[in-house]
Amino acid sequence: MASFGILVAFAVIVMSILFKWFESNCPQGSACAKADQILETLTIVPGMKRRHQEDGNLQDITEAGGFPQFLFTLHEKYGPIASFWYGRHYYVSLGSPEAWKHTIKLFDRPNILYEFGRPMIGDDNMQYCNGEEGKARRKMYDVPFRHEAVKRYYEYYKKIADDIAGKLSAIPPGDHISLKEYMSLYVSRAFLRVSFGDLFDDERNVVVLHSHYETAMEALNQKIRYPCLETEENFKAALKVWHNQILDVILHRRENPPLNEKDRIFLDILLDCCKSEEHLLGEVAVYYTGGYHTTTFLLVWAFYYISRDMEMQDKIYEEITTILGTGKEVDFGILADLEYLKRVLNEAIRCSVLAPFAARVNNEEDMKVSEYTIEKGTGIVHAIGVVHMDKNIWPEPERFDPDRFLPEQTAKRHKLAFSPFGFAGKRMCPGYRLAYAEGVVLLATLCRKFKFHLVRNKSIQRKYGFVTLPSEEVFVTIEKREQR
Repeated sequence: MASFGILVAFAVIVMSILFKWFESNCPQGSACAKADQILETLTIVPGMKRRHQEDGNLQDITEAGGFPQFLFTLHEKYGPIASFWYGRHYYVSLGSPEAWKHTIKLFDRPNILYEFGRPMIGDDNMQYCNGEEGKARRKMYDVPFRHEAVKRYYEYYKKIADDIAGKLSAIPPGDHISLKEYMSLYVSRAFLRVSFGDLFDDERNVVVLHSHYETAMEALNQKIRYPCLETEENFKAALKVWHNQILDVILHRRENPPLNEKDRIFLDILLDCCKSEEHLLGEVAVYYTGGYHTTTFLLVWAFYYISRDMEMQDKIYEEITTILGTGKEVDFGILADLEYLKRVLNEAIRCSVLAPFAARVNNEEDMKVSEYTIEKGTGIVHAIGVVHMDKNIWPEPERFDPDRFLPEQTAKRHKLAFSPFGFAGKRMCPGYRLAYAEGVVLLATLCRKFKFHLVRNKSIQRKYGFVTLPSEEVFVTIEKREQR
């Protein structure tokens, strides 16, 4: 299946779009031109001089292989606080948790860094909504993702995880199994059911909606790589089919509203809050995209790492069987007890560099970071991948070691050193509790029943994008465990 367009290397995909955007939106004398004076008034933040007046360091980003790789090279050369130019826009990238703490109140995003997703998700959605309107939306939208709400979802996660286990049990011994195929099915079913309703109790509806989503993503990739009338029309046609499927989901929920308050889900919040069909469609699209990709590839990476290490799988199995025994089911009540399993998930997030960066705009006031002043209006990048691979924080950072997250080890680090879901301005990923819950339930369910072995026991490289993917398909074989 095709992966979402945001996962393709930044510069390769969006360069032509950005050049046109700069031309039409940043004329001389406009607010964009203010960036030209920034360095004249501030203590100079070390960093790259722009190669071109219009394009800034976009060529450097391209040569690095993409935006996440560029951040690694930028901070390696210039240190934890470094500057660059994204077109005409001046940015400061922060590659240390000590620097991040100064930005903890920032809410607004620099939307130009996320322009690549606009053709798919539209203009009116939480991805691009800043200021008081954005804060108000987040306050409303976060309700079905809070701690108490997530507790209700475990029964669905458990049922879906058991279904996945049943499918794996039916596969002949020695057959190669695509981790992405099964992780994708699990996450799609889980997220769609708890967020968009009982229509997705039927797996066929999940498969249909997701297949149209993947088709639209592939058409978008083709449109950007090979811009012409044909690829533009193909994308529009595929997007229309996917949007029509979403509208069917919305109509079903309107005709089958919840019977009581406790059964309200994310889609019910949207039906109450969204001011137009375009707004409603955009919010569904952006939340599904975010809810699917990060968790799917978190699980792919987690199973990849444990498939390399049978001792690690045995530790997970011992913890599960010790806590659950022979009869107890995986539920919310045992989440806090599965300490080793949660450490595995955290280390999978860190070691895979799952979320390489986040970004904000300093729309509050001039701020002091170390000896530098970051002026109001400046874009700020949180170089999460740089911090998660910092050998001074994480010795031997390429080594997968869940014990990095033992309480005594965590206590030695800055509290922001592990910030995979963001932290600033109450705008961290709204679904982070869902991601952990989905991950714990599936790992506990499958590791209780199976041993996983890599088909080719070799290191898989990272393919950086907005979410970091394995550089190639990861295949495993399974071996049924003898049940205690």
